[in-house]
Amino acid sequence: MIKDVLHQVKQGELGIEEAEEALLREFYEHGEDFLLDLHRHNRTGFPEVIYARGKSLRQIMDITRQFLQENRQAFVSLADEEAVESLKEAFPGHRFARGGSLVALSEPGFAPEEMGVVGVLTAGTADTPYAKECSLLLEELGVEVIRAFDFGVSGMHRPFLGVQKTRDADVLVVFAGMDGILPTMIGSITDKPVIAVPTPIGYGMGGDGDTALRTMLQSCMPGIVVLNIGNSVGAAAAAMRVLRAVRRRCRGQAL
Repeated sequence: MIKDVLHQVKQGELGIEEAEEALLREFYEHGEDFLLDLHRHNRTGFPEVIYARGKSLRQIMDITRQFLQENRQAFVSLADEEAVESLKEAFPGHRFARGGSLVALSEPGFAPEEMGVVGVLTAGTADTPYAKECSLLLEELGVEVIRAFDFGVSGMHRPFLGVQKTRDADVLVVFAGMDGILPTMIGSITDKPVIAVPTPIGYGMGGDGDTALRTMLQSCMPGIVVLNIGNSVGAAAAAMRVLRAVRRRCRGQAL
C-alpha cells in the first residue's frame, strides 16, 4: 500500500496532501473523537492498549470493536466494573479474560504465535493485581508465564525459591512495593534480564510506591530495568521486546 502511494506520487497521479490522507487511512482508524493506531503491533511487536479511565462507555465500546475487527483481539486497561460488564454484553461471542484491571477480548479460535517464557514474580500478595495484568497481557500475546507470587525478602530464602521456580524463563518481571528491594535481590542471583516494577503498596510516607521506585533506581545491582509505579503494561511490552530479539537471533542462527 505504501509503495503504491509513493509510486502514484512519483507518477504525478497523487498530490502530497492526497498521499498524506491515503497513508493516514492505511495506518489509523478515525472516529469522532479518537484516532486509533491499529497497526502498532506490526511496528513495535506490541499492540495498543485501550486506556479506559476518562473515556465514556460508548467510546470504549467503539474503540474495542475497531480493534477486534482489525486485529481479532483487544486489550482494555483500568476498566471499572461498569465497563467490564458492558464489554461482556457487547461482545458475547468473544473469549473474555480479566487480570487485575485489565480486560482481554479475542475472537473464538484466535491463537497467537508462541513467543517464549517469562517469569512474573511478586514480593507480596498485595502486588499480585499488577502482576496479573502483566501476566494476562503476555499470555494473550503468546507467552508462557511462570508465576511466583509472594516471594519477597521478609524471609531471606524466599527470593532464591522464586528464582528456582522461574528457572525456565527467558525474562523475569518483578513487582514489589514497600522497600522495593526484591528486584535487586533477584538480579544478584540470576543472569536473566530483570524488569522491575514498583507498586503503590506500603505504609505511611513513601508507601504509595515512591520508596520502592527510588530503591529500584538506586539499586547497586547494574542492568536492572526499572519502570514507573504500577506500569504492568509497560513491563509486558519490555518483556516482549526482549523475547522478540531473542527469537530473531535464534532464527538467524538456525538459518
